[in-house]
Amino acid sequence: MLNKLLELLFGIVGFLYSILTGRTAAITPTTNVMEFDTQLNQHLERGKPLLGRLVRRGPEDGHNDMADWMKSLPDERPLNAITYPGTHDAAAYNYAGEGHHFWNCQTQPLLQQLDSGIRALDLRYALKDGKLLFFHSIALLDEGAEVVDIIWGLHGWLREHPHETIIVSLKVDNGDPYAADVQEHMQRVLDDTSRREFWVADVTTRTTLREARGKLVLMRRFPYGQPVGFGVSEDWKVNDGNFKIALDSDRKTFAQIEDFYLLIGRPRDTEWQLGEKEKATMQHLERAQAAIEHDSGDLWITFSSAVGDRRTAPDEDVTPRVMALGRDNVQGINQRMKAWCRQHPSKPLGIVFMDFVTIQRKDAGLLYEEEPDTDLIRLFAGMQRPH
Repeated sequence: MLNKLLELLFGIVGFLYSILTGRTAAITPTTNVMEFDTQLNQHLERGKPLLGRLVRRGPEDGHNDMADWMKSLPDERPLNAITYPGTHDAAAYNYAGEGHHFWNCQTQPLLQQLDSGIRALDLRYALKDGKLLFFHSIALLDEGAEVVDIIWGLHGWLREHPHETIIVSLKVDNGDPYAADVQEHMQRVLDDTSRREFWVADVTTRTTLREARGKLVLMRRFPYGQPVGFGVSEDWKVNDGNFKIALDSDRKTFAQIEDFYLLIGRPRDTEWQLGEKEKATMQHLERAQAAIEHDSGDLWITFSSAVGDRRTAPDEDVTPRVMALGRDNVQGINQRMKAWCRQHPSKPLGIVFMDFVTIQRKDAGLLYEEEPDTDLIRLFAGMQRPH
């Protein structure tokens, strides 16, 4: 009886908190509102180098339409019938170590990306010194921000934007994903955040947006002993432009994936490399749009990110930035995708992971400069099924 009364009490507290603040709160009988906020603030502070600053909006603050664009989508829309603008290697935005031109893929911290309209984050981690830290391959992106901090931070952002949802892809990018200590650390993270209901439980491609609003959706690119999130760790093909992974034991629904990311054979040839990447990306977007239109039930995932191969050509200079933004008179993949979106009907495409999606090249005579630009995010956010 006492437990029931406590559950009722904390339910009332959480409801009143949401009414007064406009935020959702994952409150349990063992965590009151003040304790929860204290923990959240600790994680936000530790994760700040990669998260950036959480903007807590008040009634007097101006409205940012891209921070809440999912609010206009119907509640009953299945998760696989939505276009999610996403960022590849989302945490790699300010790495300053050796080879940074090849490791950085973004220009904004994670929460600012969400404010700009991004709704899918590709995050890579590894176990180092007893902590799950963020890496891009061998590049350690920060020595303090842990996976659990970033998950709490993303939940904190959703408390400010309760009509949104975020696809979170997590992948071991350095070390053995099957190592017992790596899996134990991740299990602790998932146990803590699942208990607080940060994630959509028992997610499928038919889960509706109503069920996902205010929550994270896990795309699990690491092996795990339990069927948590969209499990796509098995049978992921390396550098392949068109493959699929079963999402259920009956093999009735699949993740349909394009991840052709490494251009081999013609180093420093920007035009050829971008041409090959454009073909793989645009063909996959065409297939995704047609399949979703016919209600295939599959989850479509496209990576527009790519890079030249430094392993076979140490003097390769086609970096992720060059692939995204172009060079000289060669248009980057981002500019080509803008044109593709404008030439195609506004219909869903699934998840699209991109590089350097918040900037564009600015023609400044003989020199090329960069300027802020979120048009591509807006275009993809608009590629939705009509209500």
